[in-house]
Amino acid sequence: MKETHEFLFPNYYLKFSCKMGACRSACCEGWPISISMKNYFYLLGLDCNADLRHRLDCGVHVVDHPTEEEYARFEPRYDGNCQLRMQDGRCALHAELGEEILPDVCRLYPRGIRAEDGLYECSCANSCEAVLELLLEQEEPIAFIRRELTLEMPPLIGRQSFFETLGVEQKIRLYLISVIQDRSMSLPQRMMCLGEVLDDMDFVLERKDKAMLDRMLSERRTTFQACADSKKISEDHLKFGLEIVEQMIAILDERSQSIRGCRKAALSYFGDGDSAIDRYRTARSHFEALMPNWESFYEHMLVNHMFFSLFPFQDRPESMHSEYIALCAVYAIMRFLGLGSMAERQEKSALIDGMVAAFRLIDHTEFDRLASHLLHRLNCTSRAQMLDLISL
Repeated sequence: MKETHEFLFPNYYLKFSCKMGACRSACCEGWPISISMKNYFYLLGLDCNADLRHRLDCGVHVVDHPTEEEYARFEPRYDGNCQLRMQDGRCALHAELGEEILPDVCRLYPRGIRAEDGLYECSCANSCEAVLELLLEQEEPIAFIRRELTLEMPPLIGRQSFFETLGVEQKIRLYLISVIQDRSMSLPQRMMCLGEVLDDMDFVLERKDKAMLDRMLSERRTTFQACADSKKISEDHLKFGLEIVEQMIAILDERSQSIRGCRKAALSYFGDGDSAIDRYRTARSHFEALMPNWESFYEHMLVNHMFFSLFPFQDRPESMHSEYIALCAVYAIMRFLGLGSMAERQEKSALIDGMVAAFRLIDHTEFDRLASHLLHRLNCTSRAQMLDLISL
């Protein structure tokens, strides 16, 4: 059902359009797609041609432990594609009956639309190549716009975890995003600065000090620059950071197929031992020569991920420090897989494909919680170790 509200959204949002059959990394390829009970029974009784009926009957199965929100799945066929995907890349359901017939997840993806406490937001996931292509084209920082929009609203699910935000959660989130967008610092410096800002924010919110919070949100420039001056990234951090991210990705690979191809390509190129550092430096030089605006692109991906995922107030009972550790893991994976994807290639599409694979894991699993726990297991949680990790 379409509703009209004032939404907050990033400035690329209205430019987004699906690439349909032209997509290299289709959203219906390589992973099962969950649908609600309502969508399942609607598809079950759909009046359609015999070929589409056969595709639906073969491709949609009730899950072992169904819930109202996740009742059934489109299971991929032997080649990894959805049963409904036609040879030209289009969806057979969409092609015959139109967009309105699609299940909620297929109709809305990669859009994330939410409403909470009377505030409405919309954005898109980084796991869609069309979204990343828009971000790659954009040089200036992502701006956030408030405007009245009429959108198809998804079923809204209430939060399970609640956080102390002194009633200004959205303002806090945009403030944290502004740290990552401060181009007076290098991107690794911004990441380190964000950790210190989050520690201060945690202190203020724990004490419910509204006056101190207001001062903090209004004095950020001074805070940012003081933090940048104290954090100098050096090559000495590279070896440990590379070791940690390789261990982390190897473990994550056991739980998700999305990064498997990129991980293997990166590890086979970098190798191990002392030569890995030299080859990593070579790949980094090659990458940054081909992508002189790489920091802008990576900034956009981080900012979009933070907004899309409600960072640091994701719906799970994790501390701000744990969420920060997880964001450092996101950045390290982006760098490692990005450099690995481009190590022996020159076309920017290789980078887009690598980042799509990474964000299929990051945006659509409990990656943040898992990554934080994993880095604790690898004894990589201190501020100095975070500096090692983001030096990549």
